[in-house]
Amino acid sequence: MDNRLLKKLRLHILLPLALGISMLFLPLLRDFHFESALIATIVGCFWAAISLSLFNQLESDLMQTLKVLSRIFLIGIPPFIYSLFSGCLTFDGFAFWILLPVPSVFFGASIGRLFRKLSFPKPALFSILVLMLSGVGLWLIEFFTLPQVYFFNHVWGTWPGPIYDETLKVGESLLFFRWITFLWIIVFWVIPDWNTSVQNKIITFLALFCLMLSYLNLNEMNIISPRETLQKELLSHFQTKHFDFFFDKKAFSEEEIKFWTTKHEFYFDQIITELEIDWPQGRKIESYLYANAWQKKKLVGAKFTSYVPIWLEQDQLHIAKQQLSDVLEHELVHAISKQFGNALFNGSWSIGMIEGVAEAIARDASSKSTLDQIIAAESPYPTTEDMKNALSIEGFYDSASSISYTTAGSFVRFLLDQYPKENFKKAYPKNNFKEAYPVGFAELVSEWHDHLKSVSIDSVDQQVSEFIFSRRSLFQKTCPHAFSKEFELWDTYNFHLTNRDSAKALNTINELYELDTSNKLVKRDWLRQQLLHQNYATALYAFDESDSLLTLEILKADALFLNKNFAEARQLLDKIKPRLDTINARNFKYSYELRSDSLQWSFFIHNRYRNHLPEPDEFSKLNLPNLMLIISKSVELGKEEKLFLSSFYSSLAFKEELSDDWFDVYELLIERLIFLEEFDEANVWIQALSKINLRQRYQERLQKLSEWDDFVQQYSLQLEKLN
Repeated sequence: MDNRLLKKLRLHILLPLALGISMLFLPLLRDFHFESALIATIVGCFWAAISLSLFNQLESDLMQTLKVLSRIFLIGIPPFIYSLFSGCLTFDGFAFWILLPVPSVFFGASIGRLFRKLSFPKPALFSILVLMLSGVGLWLIEFFTLPQVYFFNHVWGTWPGPIYDETLKVGESLLFFRWITFLWIIVFWVIPDWNTSVQNKIITFLALFCLMLSYLNLNEMNIISPRETLQKELLSHFQTKHFDFFFDKKAFSEEEIKFWTTKHEFYFDQIITELEIDWPQGRKIESYLYANAWQKKKLVGAKFTSYVPIWLEQDQLHIAKQQLSDVLEHELVHAISKQFGNALFNGSWSIGMIEGVAEAIARDASSKSTLDQIIAAESPYPTTEDMKNALSIEGFYDSASSISYTTAGSFVRFLLDQYPKENFKKAYPKNNFKEAYPVGFAELVSEWHDHLKSVSIDSVDQQVSEFIFSRRSLFQKTCPHAFSKEFELWDTYNFHLTNRDSAKALNTINELYELDTSNKLVKRDWLRQQLLHQNYATALYAFDESDSLLTLEILKADALFLNKNFAEARQLLDKIKPRLDTINARNFKYSYELRSDSLQWSFFIHNRYRNHLPEPDEFSKLNLPNLMLIISKSVELGKEEKLFLSSFYSSLAFKEELSDDWFDVYELLIERLIFLEEFDEANVWIQALSKINLRQRYQERLQKLSEWDDFVQQYSLQLEKLN
């Protein structure tokens, strides 16, 4: 074979195939989806620019561009074959492989052709510089000025936001942005000859006019989301001493906003005290509170991921309403730790340090076990090399986020407890322990190990630890982006539940159930929806002999009771009672007691399926499990008025001895009593709980309640003085 042909074969055929094959050894990139398309897009854009800038015009420019594009698609053959045989092919994967490489290859070609046609010296170099400016420079401007976490770019297409826990789909925004890319391709392609004919002048004018209209609609099409746009979308605004709140008024009642703004100030006070930070006078944090995760995804690109854009000058929080109770303190640590972050993006060069300090202070890895207990229960302990890896970017994301967060959190918690806070703040920006601590990193890890050996653990800690460490990261999943129609319907169903749109939730779960009646998870929710909508006969007809799961058996008993088949309902409940008695999980442990007699069962049914709360004078008739559910439901429905809580408190005070089985509900009750300034009643509960043998994690949470009590009392006095 001729040497020139062989060289050409290697460059144009074997090299792209080799790149595609190399992707098979890398997590995510082996999938025929967004990540592999992104790599091919970047390669294709620069390849086309260089090729067209040096083109000898033996063929037309269009044919040469198409040749480059065909070579780029060769990169996708190995991932395509892998995804085909692994069952990971999706429509969105194909769509990304069309909408990312094709416009970017033509965009790069139009740039290279432009410089060649204009007879620029070293056109390839100028082409590369322009693409670097467009691909990196323009992105950096957006990155450091916009609060969003999704981006669009003519060189590399798009970055859809957090990819490790959310569905990646092609949407209208990407189609609109690729339309803009297409317009730029036309402009760059026609410019060298724009004045040679009337036709070229018209095309240039029309393309520029369409570009102008398109850029005027970047906000509306969710290409960019400036702070002003978010504030306009969320409409409502509220201020406290350290925060500016922007929220969806339809999603938050006045009482809820008052509660969460107070919580913000409480956590703020705790964090700056813990980290010994002198907060700048007059500096405020903007807190964007979204109605739900779906609204947040639309506006800023992150759905179930709450985040803090620490790289921006303006301190910000972005959290959906349903995530506030779980992540507020954690995210606020990120906003405050900017005070000792590095100069480039106000953080640390170690993701583990960034997330570790947030986890160390919020301690929210588990509601039952402490950070140290979770790590101590997982033997052997992380080695020095393991910890170096965990504090690196690649090592942190190699494991599931829950594992990395917990490990880094336990280690950072140890550092904050055992050494001056200034040591950590000095090590934080550059992840440099050598200059910040009096001992080496290996010795710090060894001291941490000694501390972990002193931590007492039990079977609950072992179960929590096993659950956390069994999770897989996105990089360990076979088909990380393959989501079925069932998954999409499930997501839609949860969206309607979050919006409390019961009619649409019922229609969606009906559609999902019809697709697969054998899926017991779907059947469970389908049955619940039938009972909520009083379709008792429909629910009873759907039960069959395969429904042996306890959850389904209990639902059948409730359906019989609701249908007034009281004797059959009691018979079924008595039948499954021996199975219930062997299970310690709280959702089953008290199932029988909730239905212990017709009166208790009736109270439970009205609470669970009709969202009906008993009158305060009826509380004395309720047994303990039903009382516990009442307080949870009252908070869920926003019905926790002072009279209601006080009556509940009085009734509960005469019930059985306190049990840590109900600690979550005790905590909820005490937290709301304090917020409603029922301080005496709250303190009776705090004192009573402090006298029983609580788990260590519960003791931490009880201590937080005491601090919440102190803060709210002082905060109320401050507000009174201001008024």
